[in-house]
Amino acid sequence: MEAAPGLQPAGGRTDRSTVLAAAAVAVFGLLVTMTGSWVPSAWADEGATMSGVRRSLPELWRMVHHVDGVHGAYYLLLHLWFEVVPYSPFTLRLPSAIAVGLAAGLTVLLVQRLAGPWTAVVAGVLTCCVPRLLFAGTEGRSSATSTLAAVGLTLVLVVALDRTRERRRTAVAWWVGYTVIAVLAGLLFVYTDLVVLAHAVTIGLLVLGRHRRAEARAALWWAGAALVAGLVLLPFVRMVSGQTGQLYWMGAFRLDAALAQRVFVGQWFGGTGPWAVVPWALVVAGVVATLVVPRLRGRVPALAVALPVVVVPTVVVVVVSLLVRPLYDPRYLTFCSPFVAVLVALALTSVPWRVVTIVALVALAALVTPIWVAQRTPTAKDGSTWAAAAQVLTDGRAAEPPGTRDAIWYGPLPRHPNRTTEFVAAAYPDAFAGMRDLSLRRSAVSLGQLWAERSDVRDPLPSTDDVDRIWFVGQRTDDEPRLLQRQLRAAGWTVTQRWFTGKFVILKADR
Repeated sequence: MEAAPGLQPAGGRTDRSTVLAAAAVAVFGLLVTMTGSWVPSAWADEGATMSGVRRSLPELWRMVHHVDGVHGAYYLLLHLWFEVVPYSPFTLRLPSAIAVGLAAGLTVLLVQRLAGPWTAVVAGVLTCCVPRLLFAGTEGRSSATSTLAAVGLTLVLVVALDRTRERRRTAVAWWVGYTVIAVLAGLLFVYTDLVVLAHAVTIGLLVLGRHRRAEARAALWWAGAALVAGLVLLPFVRMVSGQTGQLYWMGAFRLDAALAQRVFVGQWFGGTGPWAVVPWALVVAGVVATLVVPRLRGRVPALAVALPVVVVPTVVVVVVSLLVRPLYDPRYLTFCSPFVAVLVALALTSVPWRVVTIVALVALAALVTPIWVAQRTPTAKDGSTWAAAAQVLTDGRAAEPPGTRDAIWYGPLPRHPNRTTEFVAAAYPDAFAGMRDLSLRRSAVSLGQLWAERSDVRDPLPSTDDVDRIWFVGQRTDDEPRLLQRQLRAAGWTVTQRWFTGKFVILKADR
């Protein structure tokens, strides 16, 4: 049985071989996540990201005080990213793939301190196999970066606890680092700081389990760091809590079979269906084996760190959703994924034969492979066919005579009819570049919102004397594009071509 360093009194230090293993796992995670990430069409959440990211910093600052403040720090990071690299759906998602790789590498460093190098490597590889995290790594949203922050925060906690127990002068620096990362994690996505509450449970377990003065001293340091981070984040939390009305799409929330399905399947193992019982059975096996088998009890600290992060955030969000207002979505708990992987790794490495562990690891990877493939199909994101619709527009405009003046009427966004296809333009700007917006009243930037204020299709059509061609892109409804076509005919326009892709209707009208 390998030694379990870290939170043990005779804790070892991370050596060069562990760093190399962590680097290898990080590269593996990056490659697995990045491969094929450019294939799926962008969708509503990524359109929102690009709507915010393309603004100037003052415009972004104004927007986050009205909408999507919870993602403001992430939008800032991507704004800076696109100052350096050109935009494409691939480069939009690349930071998330990098974050998943780094999270897997840090998981190796974390678990090495808690349960030894072999379990650490297995946990890192398993982190790259959690379906929810694989999806997050192919999405231009904050889930992957918040996962990286959660693992980094936990690693800093473990080192800070060790340094405090050993009365080393560097302990203060580590607690300062913990405070700073907790603030950054909350700014990236406020739910991420539920990990801090999980850490409270971890420290409580250590204090109760040992009754050592050193553990109590570490608990005081944690409490101070958590308090400072909370005070710093308080204005931010108050701001974003005032924007929770934007979660209108969540609907009613109740304890039922649908919620159980979302928590136990969709939250981390989405796409596995009934096969989700496999990882959950391994989680239970890892917990039981660590507590019951005498030769495995040296890994109890790994359990004390990972299990609260898996349980506490979910319980808090579900309880608040039941008692206050619905705030639960499986994606919001993505940052717990590496800790689920740690619990599964405890199960796989509980047997003394590494070949058995390797075979089980390969079997789990095989179980996840169809999900990985499905996540990299063109319509993987909410059935989106945005890329196909944008391509129709691109090809149609490319065939126009030079100097053709195009106009666009943004119709309802498929699957999100309360929004318009200006979100498609945000994700695929080249297809819509230079087009006159016929329905625009006030721009999203001037409003400080994600989407513009637009004319109703029943309003009079604005003058079209300065355009040569009019396009409609959107979903068919009772009114659109029927009423628009009526107005176009009255103004001397004729629809000359139609395309249908997914739920998109694309019309081209000429004089």
